[in-house]
Amino acid sequence: MRVLEQIDANEVVEAGGVPVVLRAVVVKERAEDLVQRFADAFRAGGLHVPPGDEQPQLASGAAMLTAVDMYRGITFTVILQPQEGGITLVYLGEANHTLRREPGAVGDIATLPPGAQQVLRVNEESSRTMSFLVRMSAGEVDSFYAQALRRDGWRREDGDTTVYTRSGEELRVMHEPAEGGLRSVVLVHRGRVRAPESRVAP
Repeated sequence: MRVLEQIDANEVVEAGGVPVVLRAVVVKERAEDLVQRFADAFRAGGLHVPPGDEQPQLASGAAMLTAVDMYRGITFTVILQPQEGGITLVYLGEANHTLRREPGAVGDIATLPPGAQQVLRVNEESSRTMSFLVRMSAGEVDSFYAQALRRDGWRREDGDTTVYTRSGEELRVMHEPAEGGLRSVVLVHRGRVRAPESRVAP
């Protein structure tokens, strides 16, 4: 595998309470060939590689492959994004599940609506993200956060229903339809972090 460039994206993030080490490189090889190359390398290293129908599927032509070290509790994930000219952007992730801590509502970036499920919290150096599914319409999500965020001192940007600000902070509220009548909601916070408070709606 010929590495053309090392992307300055090496960092440790937290996803669902699990620390994840991320790396990114650009390689001179097609994504479809790299999938098999990584699968073979994972198996040669004694890792369990779930069959294709159990692997997550990504849009936009990207491919994703995950392998599991059953003894050390570590998962290795590679995301392959094809680029022009027969090159591929490769993201490598290593998640140590033995270091997982239970993510709670204390310190959440915003209030969760009642009935929120499959909540995922990701903390990075420059931003914090929280995503979840909820049985609400688009209007109900907008209305809920318009009220909840206003109570917490946020102000909605003029002409933009997705962006809220307060001193030194920005919060984006994005959502789209999901399966089963649910709605997928993503909150992205940038800026300073306030003192932790309980953020669960009654």
